[in-house]
Amino acid sequence: MMTERERLIRLNLIPGLGSTWLRRVLDAFDGLDRLWAADVTELQRVAGISPQAAERLAAARQDDARLSRELALAERCGAAIVTLADAAYPKRLRTIPDPPLALYVRGALAAADETAVAVVGSRRASPYGLQCAERLSEELALRGISVVSGLALGIDGAAHRGALRSGGRTLAVLGSGMSRLYPPQHERLASRVAEQGAVLSEYPLETDPLPHHFPRRNRLISGLSLGVVVVEASGRSGALITADMALEQGREVFAVPGPMTSVTSEGTHRLLKQGARLVTSVEDVLDELRLRPQAVGASEAGVAG
Repeated sequence: MMTERERLIRLNLIPGLGSTWLRRVLDAFDGLDRLWAADVTELQRVAGISPQAAERLAAARQDDARLSRELALAERCGAAIVTLADAAYPKRLRTIPDPPLALYVRGALAAADETAVAVVGSRRASPYGLQCAERLSEELALRGISVVSGLALGIDGAAHRGALRSGGRTLAVLGSGMSRLYPPQHERLASRVAEQGAVLSEYPLETDPLPHHFPRRNRLISGLSLGVVVVEASGRSGALITADMALEQGREVFAVPGPMTSVTSEGTHRLLKQGARLVTSVEDVLDELRLRPQAVGASEAGVAG
């Protein structure tokens, strides 16, 4: 008999249907059992979806070959698949409006990751921004706080490197599948993150890094975290999307001030005007979140990939 976990992985494999859409369908059917028993006509009527979407959903329920291939590929990639049916699924992520049905995990999740702070910012970071991101992340990790970011060039990469340098934990959330890692320049960094934390993705393993995946990815960065620190951001930076997601999810938003003449200060200064917490040292983050520093390495291991 098919397990709940296998059903969730099958649903997550349907191309072009995101977690928000799938959550709405699951809610309409009040769970997996009724959804799995419905024919195409009932899928359309109850969920209010198009005939094409109903056909794709019905086909996915029977696609044993696709599921077997994905599970075999995950094993070869060294990735675990954690679903909403699993106890190891991150507790904080369950609280967001549209948690992914499944997460691919390369490395290991740990109990300590429930106390996490995201550090994000511009891909075109200045030396000042890179220094701030590395220093803040290193000091957070030294205090037992897991550092979450998006593995992008610029501030994200600096955040991961700072946490790694301290010997602490860091989580990298991808906007692609594990076997299509982006950016390719960070392949080695991703391996180091997996050794000292985890690389995560909600996307099936062979999913390309398409532009619309990254705003969706950002909700997981904020969702895994107690708060989001934006180090540098232009007026149209993706880091501002992460900050917006954080506010929608009830997370705290922090911003590091920069030179008023810098383009990458536009976004952070706007956040500060809108009420983001000013960050000049790691204590500003710890005090606002009321975090009690812990010793690095005191965490309990969770799921390993």
